[in-house]
Amino acid sequence: MRRAQSSLDAGVKGLSSSPSPQPTPESVTLRTTWGGAPASSLRLTPTTTFGNTSGGTECLDAHHQARSALDGALKAFAATVDSDAERLEFSMAVYRKVDADAADSFLAISRNRLDVLTTHLSKPGPHAAEQSAQIDRLRGLAGDPTSGNTVVTGDFNAGSEGNGPSARGIREFGGQGFDVDAGNIHDGKHGTSEYNYRIDHVLPRGVGSSEATRWHRGKSDHDGQEVDVTLPYW
Repeated sequence: MRRAQSSLDAGVKGLSSSPSPQPTPESVTLRTTWGGAPASSLRLTPTTTFGNTSGGTECLDAHHQARSALDGALKAFAATVDSDAERLEFSMAVYRKVDADAADSFLAISRNRLDVLTTHLSKPGPHAAEQSAQIDRLRGLAGDPTSGNTVVTGDFNAGSEGNGPSARGIREFGGQGFDVDAGNIHDGKHGTSEYNYRIDHVLPRGVGSSEATRWHRGKSDHDGQEVDVTLPYW
């Protein structure tokens, strides 16, 4: 699987320098050398990396389609590999906890199950202790790694960095099998709150997850986070 993913990745990189039409003027006005009136306009065909013929335009279109298809294939394959790895880790945790027959039964029942927990926690400051207690209760609802496919998401009003009780509580989701950093958006703008703090979180467990992207806020005071999750098929 790693070799296949590396091959797809190499293909995407090979197409990454996407050819584009060269900026050529649509027309050129010809004037007489002694400053007379314009003689005529000569319309030029935009030039691409593949030339300015109809065949060159078709090659450019085919290149864009190939790159788009390869991007989609790589994304789908990466999600499948990620979800299979999560499923394998989950299966091993279940087999370590219960006997083989019980594990087989539980894995069959939980295969297509997905629990989603979403929340909006108290703000820090005078409510810091309440916020920390809410995170602890949320962790209790999420269960241990054998509790199956789960996504915890929402506005925690707290980040995972630092030594405060809320930050430590968020990081402790990692010990329950969650990917604590899955909701981080790497676009140079940091978090999705009004002041770009990372207080909104997406924590998946047992499922494949794509890289988080930003969903611009519109009339809200927060941007959204978009993460695709993939359930394993076994």
